[in-house]
Amino acid sequence: MEPSRSIAVTAPQRERPMHTQQISPPLPRHTGARISGLRAGVCLSFSMLACTPFGVEIDDSLASLDQDSELVEAVFEPLPDDDRTRPVETHAADLRCFNDTRPTQAWEIDDPSATPETGMMGVEKDGKLLALPLQRTTFDTVVVGTVAETEIVQLFANPFDEAIEAVYVFPLHEHAAVDDYWLTIGERTIRGDMQTRAQARETYEDAKRDGRAAGLLEQERPNIFTQSVANIPPGQTVAISMHVVQPLEQDHGVYSLVLPTVVGPRFIPGKPTGHQGTGVAHDTKQVPDASRITPPIMPEGFTACAELNVSVSLESGLRPRALRSKFHDVDIRREGDVAFIELDRDAGPVLANRDFELSWDLGQRQPRAAIVAQPGGGTDDGYFTLTVQPPERVPDEQAVPRELVFVVDNSGSMGGVPLDTAKALMRRALKGMRPDDTFNVLRFSEDASGLSSSLLPATTSNIEKGIEYVNAMSGMGGTQMTAGIEAALDLPHEADRVRIVMFLTDGYIGNEAQIFRLIEGEIGDTRLFSLGVGGAPNRYLLDGMARVGRGAVTYAGIGEDIEPVVERFYERVATPVLTDIEIDWEGLSVAEILPGKIPDLFAGQPLTVFGRYQGAPTGTIHVRGKARGKLVELPVSFDVAKADEVQGVSSVWARNKVDDLLGYPALPNGSVVDAATEAAVVKLAIEYRIMTAYTSFVAVDEQRVVDPDGTVRTIVQPLPIPQGTTYEGFDGGLGLVGSGSGGGSGYGRGAGASFGGRGVRVPQVRQAKAQISGSLDRDIIRRIVRAHINEVRSCYNAGLVADPNLMGRVAIEFTIAANGKVGAATVNTNTTGNEAVGQCIAKAAKKWQFPKWTGGGEVRVAYPFNLSPG
Repeated sequence: MEPSRSIAVTAPQRERPMHTQQISPPLPRHTGARISGLRAGVCLSFSMLACTPFGVEIDDSLASLDQDSELVEAVFEPLPDDDRTRPVETHAADLRCFNDTRPTQAWEIDDPSATPETGMMGVEKDGKLLALPLQRTTFDTVVVGTVAETEIVQLFANPFDEAIEAVYVFPLHEHAAVDDYWLTIGERTIRGDMQTRAQARETYEDAKRDGRAAGLLEQERPNIFTQSVANIPPGQTVAISMHVVQPLEQDHGVYSLVLPTVVGPRFIPGKPTGHQGTGVAHDTKQVPDASRITPPIMPEGFTACAELNVSVSLESGLRPRALRSKFHDVDIRREGDVAFIELDRDAGPVLANRDFELSWDLGQRQPRAAIVAQPGGGTDDGYFTLTVQPPERVPDEQAVPRELVFVVDNSGSMGGVPLDTAKALMRRALKGMRPDDTFNVLRFSEDASGLSSSLLPATTSNIEKGIEYVNAMSGMGGTQMTAGIEAALDLPHEADRVRIVMFLTDGYIGNEAQIFRLIEGEIGDTRLFSLGVGGAPNRYLLDGMARVGRGAVTYAGIGEDIEPVVERFYERVATPVLTDIEIDWEGLSVAEILPGKIPDLFAGQPLTVFGRYQGAPTGTIHVRGKARGKLVELPVSFDVAKADEVQGVSSVWARNKVDDLLGYPALPNGSVVDAATEAAVVKLAIEYRIMTAYTSFVAVDEQRVVDPDGTVRTIVQPLPIPQGTTYEGFDGGLGLVGSGSGGGSGYGRGAGASFGGRGVRVPQVRQAKAQISGSLDRDIIRRIVRAHINEVRSCYNAGLVADPNLMGRVAIEFTIAANGKVGAATVNTNTTGNEAVGQCIAKAAKKWQFPKWTGGGEVRVAYPFNLSPG
């Protein structure tokens, strides 16, 4: 309906919530500590500071990179200033996360194209190794009706003896509205200003240059944000707080609260064009902001050790039933109709490597319609959200012949549990077809292929062939999703059949807008349904694909029962419950109803709209639509006076207004919209203080100069891979960008099994525990050997030319005379099967020069190297 021009509504003002996060006391300052090889003012976007995983014992083969695996109990002396790169032994107490003696073990890589052995070890004074800046993320959520309000607090700490900048890429729900922002340093809390993105960046850079603590929040996608915190004082903490409002997800009367915690690795197609951000991938024509959405990944065997805290208060007015957390152990406490949920700390440390998803239902007391409202800034105006439960699905009077096209993502990121889940879903879906269906199964990674070049009848024999085809799938290569979509939509089509495409993927790509445009241009009469797989899928992509494809989205988590997931799919593809939906407001004083065009509803999906009101509109409205061509009308009682009140409904309305202006989901990925649209978005966002792609929050501490010389080192927080995902699909955390013959660039690991086609292979040469007899210090020997590690690697690379899969252990025995020269060098052990590699390393060792010493006699060394093709 047309907006009413007589309604004047002002954006309400929000005060800081009373439930503030308690800030930890400042970390102890380690004077004189620094990391060798890091220069102030240089962004270490490829650096990785990490700690060992809890409950892991380190053996020779998994020794902390470049150092002996031997654990010592002695207290270490401070390192001399000229020896900051010396490896440091780890204490047994440091081999777990969340201990009482933080920071735990950490390491750092200067060169993004180098293996860990050539990077510089980060060393703190007194042998303490540095931790990452992100210490804790806390979600404090209150649910009222169908809306959730969350205060998110990210706590950053600085273990260095100089100011640092922390950069952290993190996710939010794709429909969330971020409408407030605070920076807390010491006893001071600074509320953020909402500015245009360019202005906010300029304000932040000026503050960083002036040595003032500052925070900047930028939106990269509707579900990806970048947090930058400048001039964190040495040995202290800075807390960033955000107020976030989001609608609940609903399906068949079950409510779900989804709080994403990690951004999965993104495949970036196209040729590199530049590098504007702190990510590991280059920008491309298809993804102009790729370097802003590809943070470094934690190396295999390491974890960030950043704690995750979640607490939820359910205040729906009705007692919630069947409370369930899909991925986390939780404690539940009830007080009347209110339920309190928090993570179960007895289950052990909780890492941010999968979505937090809480679900519940209201049983038979589920209302047909629910209204949540917020009074506006005027005397009798406000905002509302209306949710209407759908009618029961009209029974099939005559089954419509169907073409079912199943498309399965076989890219590297799907390797492991996600692909196993997809296979199980596919086996069940194939067995659930009707006898008169026709079908095909397609797979895609670098390109697309299928079970057949045409659609097959759903006979027992063909279904068995389909299952065999699915069972043979493996996760490898890049995510060229356009190939999968084109293959599904280009199959020959029978005019008397309805084509249904079921797309199974984790959604780990960066070119979402390109995918939406492709579907919109090619979908025709087909309906596309997306099925998100894994613990942290790209919900923006999956939701957008279903919207543009006029279908619906479903999610299958790690370890979830597949039976109800497949049942929901078949229930929905039978036919939409309601199409051509309109609402007759019967003259009530409402306006600017969003979305402008209500999408079709499928089984179990409610109708949700957002709007503005004036006065206290009360009456009966009518929802009209078509079910199998027949007109359906639902009378709905509408009474704002009886609505649940929630601060933040105005922000959700404004967020939906922005989506409507930009044509959600096809929002620009670094592209340019027309000036009028951008101006309208900016005006709305600044008025309502909400994050968009064109506006940002910035907060500056004007009372104190932390770093007067204006130089600051930047540490980009690396992310864990999502739970269930394997490292074989990408580079395992080194932040490598591989260019491939598939026309893409991305993460690479292994030959031909990377996100970018052929990818970049990274041979690994690791020093293991050496046997040393004599009076020359073992740390000196180890440091000299490490200085020659590239000679060992050169010998290994020569062997890889003959056998790309060559691997094993080579141990060299040599003696060192008092003058520091190597007297003899022989091969003690060689398990690679390539004699030349061992001889090459021994020959190189004869030329190594060690320091002279006065202890007399000679030193005998047996030094092993573990070789792996990467």
